[in-house]
Amino acid sequence: MKTIVRTALVLAFCACTGLLLRVPASAQSVYGSIFGTVTDSTGAAIPGATITVKDEAKGTIVTATSNASGDYSVPHLIPDVYDLKVTAKGFKAFEATGVTVQADTAPRIDPTLEVGTANTTVTVNADSQPELKTDRADVATVFDQQQVSSLPVGDQNFTNLQLLLPGAQKLNWSHAADENPQGSQQIQVDGQAFGGTAFELDGTDNQDPILGIIVINPTMDAVTETKITTQNFDAELGKAVSAVVTAQTRSGTNSFHGSAYDFRTGNANLARDPFTQTPGAVSLTNPAGMPPGLKNRFGASIGGPIKKDKAFFFFNYEAQRQKVGTSAKDTLPTNFATETCLGKEQDSQGGDGCDLSEYLNEPSLGAAAEIYDTTQPQTLGTDGKMHYPAFPNNIIPRSYISGAASAPALALLTILEPYTTNIHPGGTGALNGLDSNYNASGTGLFNSNQWTERVDYTLNEKAHAFERFSRFWDTLSGAVMFGDAGGSGFGINNYGGNSNGANDSLASGMDIALNPKLLTDFRLGYYRYNVIDTKYDQGKEFANQLGIPGINMGDNFTSGAPGFLISGLPGGTNNPVFGNTNWEYGAGLGINRCNCPLTEREDQFQIVNNWTKIVGNHTFKVGADLRYGRNLRVPSDTDRAGQLTFGTGPTSDPAATVPGGMGFATYMLGEVTAFGRYYST
Repeated sequence: MKTIVRTALVLAFCACTGLLLRVPASAQSVYGSIFGTVTDSTGAAIPGATITVKDEAKGTIVTATSNASGDYSVPHLIPDVYDLKVTAKGFKAFEATGVTVQADTAPRIDPTLEVGTANTTVTVNADSQPELKTDRADVATVFDQQQVSSLPVGDQNFTNLQLLLPGAQKLNWSHAADENPQGSQQIQVDGQAFGGTAFELDGTDNQDPILGIIVINPTMDAVTETKITTQNFDAELGKAVSAVVTAQTRSGTNSFHGSAYDFRTGNANLARDPFTQTPGAVSLTNPAGMPPGLKNRFGASIGGPIKKDKAFFFFNYEAQRQKVGTSAKDTLPTNFATETCLGKEQDSQGGDGCDLSEYLNEPSLGAAAEIYDTTQPQTLGTDGKMHYPAFPNNIIPRSYISGAASAPALALLTILEPYTTNIHPGGTGALNGLDSNYNASGTGLFNSNQWTERVDYTLNEKAHAFERFSRFWDTLSGAVMFGDAGGSGFGINNYGGNSNGANDSLASGMDIALNPKLLTDFRLGYYRYNVIDTKYDQGKEFANQLGIPGINMGDNFTSGAPGFLISGLPGGTNNPVFGNTNWEYGAGLGINRCNCPLTEREDQFQIVNNWTKIVGNHTFKVGADLRYGRNLRVPSDTDRAGQLTFGTGPTSDPAATVPGGMGFATYMLGEVTAFGRYYST
């Protein structure tokens, strides 16, 4: 550990000392600065001029003096709007008002003093000053407080600001809602992986190291500005490979200010999806109706003085109460196939077999859906190849599914039976209603609370300190399509399960001007990312109830339903989310978007210290950024209760021109593709 720390210090020193800038001062990732050159009307430099910078909102004042070349710099300014005044003996005073200073930026103000008495002031507006950026070479976009609060950002989601950048593109996938309840977007910048974007909040790290998402997605009302740098960012921000998103929280002023807001949307204002939703409300006889849903995001903020010109506070609270209404699609066996397989109805030949003839008789399937008896000896065909015999009329005899191997399949099919009465043969779905034939709607729950507090304190003209703490916690749930039999969820992004999360972020810091040529700043940061995620049936011995041994081992970790993946029909279009044609039941990340059970506890401690030395017209900067992280992640990317796959192979004839085979027939025979049979028979 000592070797690692020592190496990190050496690398930080070497990287930071390489920053030699031909400007009087450089901006910091938290602070900004103002610099320029004081001259007279002939262009001659004016040394010894006094530069006074006053914060318009807070009333705090910082002074500096121009050097022999007339150059000056006022570093370590909190992002805000300032007035700059320049005075020199024998010259009229110069004043620039409304100078906007943003974090990691440095506006250049070049005062030109006219000969005259000091009690005469020449005032200019800062907007008239040149906007050409000469202090740094980074490529960045800055959104100020007005833009952040006024732009129509989608869903009031801070991370959506990245989409306003050239070269930014939203990915066609996202992390599951349980692991990303704040809904931070997965966005590529300039073709780089989204995890290569670094997030900082008030100069401290704000990015989960495993998923690459933002830890605290700040509310729009709590952000004063954000800067997104895509190229040539400073070495102190070198963690990123594609972009750096730095955000600053708001602070109080000498006057009280506040806001209140409420964003409310409901499914009643949404158009019905004609492909997955049927007219009318959701009911037992109309499971695919328009699901009810209501989203309410509301909050308030307040800021003001604790002690005028000295100490200030800001507080923001935002909550979300959402009843999620979503629709999902899956495939069920036809009601006729279900009833015959369960022995509740005679097959098409008047017997008691499991009748899958509807699939064989579908013109677009035909031989592709024919099932074969691979337990029987092969015989020589007219084509000179050895073939398995087909099940006559695609009917599996009762004797084949009456043993222990098929008992779990029949038990699960019994749970699914009520849902098969509402499928839509010949209507929705593919293959005349044989595939993607079941649509349903339902609801989930998402409640969240988030608050941020910040305190700023100006000790004196040379020192300023701040502290900020943010917390987000949520409850997320989603019912599943087939009840005990699982399937797609009805929560956010078809999530099915139960999740509780809590994220924290703490930042504090101080900047000190030891003398006009030597400045230092330090920051302490901490964040915590915590998710506890459980299945929709966590704690239940569902596999044991079906009669599947060796899955539920009597502990909470392996409890609940396994995943059942039954190979779909040729030409099926079952799952548009994951791009496969499986018939999916039970639980699993690829089934109901729940990486559960999941235990994830991550936290990180951070210490940042920078030193800035001004020598003539050059600035040397050196610093270190030390971090200590602790990450515990116990996921279920593959379901802890197993994933049972039923392919076409055990019911196909490989030697046939069209091999045939059906995953559902394999399922009824109890043939698990990866593991053989449930039982040895």
